[in-house]
Amino acid sequence: MRRTVPRRSIGVFLAICACNGGSSGGGDNETAGETGTATAPMTSAAVDESSGGAVDDSADTGMADTGEPAEICDGLEFDNVIDEAACPKIQGIGVEPPPADGVEFCRRAFIDLRGESPTDLEYEQVCKYKTPAELVDAFMAQPEYVRLSQRVWADLFQMNSLVTHYAYIADLDARAGELHQGTLTLGQFAEIAATHPAFVGRWDGNDLVAFSFRAFLGREATPAERLALEPMWRLWEERSVVDPMQSNAKNVVVNTLNCAAPNQADCHSDFWGDETVIIAPPVPGDVSDPGPNIIDQSMLTTEQWDVLRRPGQLMASQAAFYESYVDRALMRYLGYDAGAEIPLARQALVDMMNENGGNVREIDREILTSILYVSTNRYEEVDDPDDENWDAPYLSGPVKQMDAEDWLRSAYKLAGMPVLGCDHRYPDVQSGAGGFHPHTYAVLGNGSPDYLLRDKAQLLGGCPDRVGQFRETRTGLIAALTQATLTAELCEMASIDAPIYPLSVVDDPNDKSEEALWEAVDQVYSAALVRPVLEGANEGVDQGITLCRDDLECTPTEFAIQACRLVLKSADFFYY
Repeated sequence: MRRTVPRRSIGVFLAICACNGGSSGGGDNETAGETGTATAPMTSAAVDESSGGAVDDSADTGMADTGEPAEICDGLEFDNVIDEAACPKIQGIGVEPPPADGVEFCRRAFIDLRGESPTDLEYEQVCKYKTPAELVDAFMAQPEYVRLSQRVWADLFQMNSLVTHYAYIADLDARAGELHQGTLTLGQFAEIAATHPAFVGRWDGNDLVAFSFRAFLGREATPAERLALEPMWRLWEERSVVDPMQSNAKNVVVNTLNCAAPNQADCHSDFWGDETVIIAPPVPGDVSDPGPNIIDQSMLTTEQWDVLRRPGQLMASQAAFYESYVDRALMRYLGYDAGAEIPLARQALVDMMNENGGNVREIDREILTSILYVSTNRYEEVDDPDDENWDAPYLSGPVKQMDAEDWLRSAYKLAGMPVLGCDHRYPDVQSGAGGFHPHTYAVLGNGSPDYLLRDKAQLLGGCPDRVGQFRETRTGLIAALTQATLTAELCEMASIDAPIYPLSVVDDPNDKSEEALWEAVDQVYSAALVRPVLEGANEGVDQGITLCRDDLECTPTEFAIQACRLVLKSADFFYY
């Protein structure tokens, strides 16, 4: 049986809000459900791109009695390890999920790999004539894919220059970039990151073990594991240092005295075999601080680093190491626990990582070109009294909610506003006598960072400070009201050159004919979602048009602005 996902789209809201006294700030008729509803499915059929989303009823994703799954899959050829592993649960039971049409896939890949929704012009210029694989390769070759991947690691490491030297953070972020550019393996990255000054400058003691487990083994360390492994990080400490760009700057150092005689046992662990991480004091007997036996990380030799990086090497040798990355990548791109749903697909990716030596870029591409990712999510499940008997998520393409930052970037772009952003490395930029340290925020007239978009995103669960707030997918009243306010401001400010052009879609400011108002809605919707208003929204749009035509205060211009506002915060736009 198939699940029917509830639909609340632009048409419904136009019927409710059409010319509501010109109000655009989230009045009584706007509910939290606007941002908390999944993308509306269409039918259990393939979507014909040339028809702008029309359905080809000849396609069928239902089950057929075609034989045993193993027999069926043995007769098929695959060039993707996920597709081969997933076959017994998909084609093996007689299901052939229709592929996403060009518009749906363009939008999915654009958001996942570039961090924003495409405009109709970008679809024409970038996506229209490319296959899914070509589009994935094109997007993965661009810096946005790397930046979004770096954002994932920044969240895992909880980067924040409020507590860590900004230069250390910049370096660790650059290493994460190398990982997703394919020039650094996951094992090499873990070896560097587990004792990188940005990491040991963020945590100390048992927390170093705990956050290493989270980042590289995908689970919490037990109290026993924390106590048993912490000695391998015992040498690391911090010392205050003068930095013209950061008043609270601290240098990360290795205090060799922590493991000097008679304290050698303090730096020994037998949890993963007998391991001792000790750097001999260069000047035995000297206990001054600062002194020659307390070495700044920048002065460590290659031989000393080889010893100090043992914790990361041990992390990378664990069975869960590759599994953890695979699980995170599957969740990132599919939006559900595909490893639990299709264990063989998860294992196929782990095997692939073992073969390629830990190249995460290849793993990402395998997921992005698999049937699990390229299939359409625009279908409707058959009603059934048993609501728990839903189709498995892998029988269609993914349904996800845009990250708050990605939604804001998309809305700003469509409204023709400068696309400001968060610097994923520095939720808060620090300063010193020489001014603010380098960052990517826009700069205000007084030289301080412009936190406008960051502050708005935090209300929606994005741009976390990683101290008291962490990235989350947020719905509910606060999110709905925040989106209502933001979209009202953006749509009213949108210029005639804005991609969503709410004001210029009205040819005649006095023409309130049904045709003119429909054209305004259709153009706004098409600019934002690259397709005409979906069939399921027609009735709502018609109702909104009727209300506007009957209301003397409703003008075509106001109607177009309302359409812009409601499209940007509709389920059709927010979910993909």
